[in-house]
Amino acid sequence: MGTSKGYIPPTKPEWSSAKRAVSSFLRNRDEESKENAIHKFGEAMSSAGIVSGSTFSSAAGNILGFAQGIRENGLDNTLVEFGREDLIGKKPDEILEELIYQFTNNSSTLEDSLASDALSQALENLNIETVDDLGKVEIDALLREMVADFVIISFDLVFDEKIGKGRGQAEKEMILKEMHTFIADAVYSFLSQEELKKVDFANMSASSVVKNSLDEAYRICASYYGGNNQ
Repeated sequence: MGTSKGYIPPTKPEWSSAKRAVSSFLRNRDEESKENAIHKFGEAMSSAGIVSGSTFSSAAGNILGFAQGIRENGLDNTLVEFGREDLIGKKPDEILEELIYQFTNNSSTLEDSLASDALSQALENLNIETVDDLGKVEIDALLREMVADFVIISFDLVFDEKIGKGRGQAEKEMILKEMHTFIADAVYSFLSQEELKKVDFANMSASSVVKNSLDEAYRICASYYGGNNQ
């Protein structure tokens, strides 16, 4: 991950509890301790997140808005609407890359880097390589994937080193994959197609939709896996 810039490990009580829960999971490696680790992580992110998530909400909102714009008005008109006439005629993959740079402020801060990593991972997961692909993706699937990847990347930022300590790369990646699956299951359960149909995309800004979804994703991690209050 390219997100180490300016990172200071969180020390608030909620994060101390989350770290203890992850340590317990690493010792026990059972379902109960795994669920409790995700539960405590969700609580910590809800109350004292490592970043505010504002850059991600704005950037992901712009991606959603751009995708919707392509569908409704075409690529060139959407580029004009976003003030990027200079990209008209560029290669579709170059346009997408340039937009991500713009929307995430060229990864100039930790929060920007987290947002960039999450957007890039979400687009890769959905096989979106160009703006042409972006214009064809289902908006609800894109929102769900971006939020899930931001939560997962935030987890890795805090716990990657702790999980990898004293373990080989293969074992560390296996453990992280377990946690990623748990997080994704929780987020996807909330951001289901049925739930997303209730979102008022017409009367809410895209960034507000993303922020609300992100807040709910942390809450659902804390409640979906009820924890055992270790």
